Amino acid sequence: MGMNQRLLTISEAARRIGVHANTLRAWADKGLVKHVKTPTGYRRFSPEEIERLREEMGFESREGKAAA
Repeated sequence: MGMNQRLLTISEAARRIGVHANTLRAWADKGLVKHVKTPTGYRRFSPEEIERLREEMGFESREGKAAA
């Protein structure tokens, strides 16, 4: 993960794959999705990791649905 890369909050990441933040939180706790924790304990996710999870689990992107 590059140092200048913007990490996603749990809400942003969950929205991208169309699941509730609590679901993503549980998956992170089980080690199903890579994340980092800030010094204050908040989870952050790389956009690439969320895309990998979305593709692996067969989720449709929420970001591209506006045109549909």
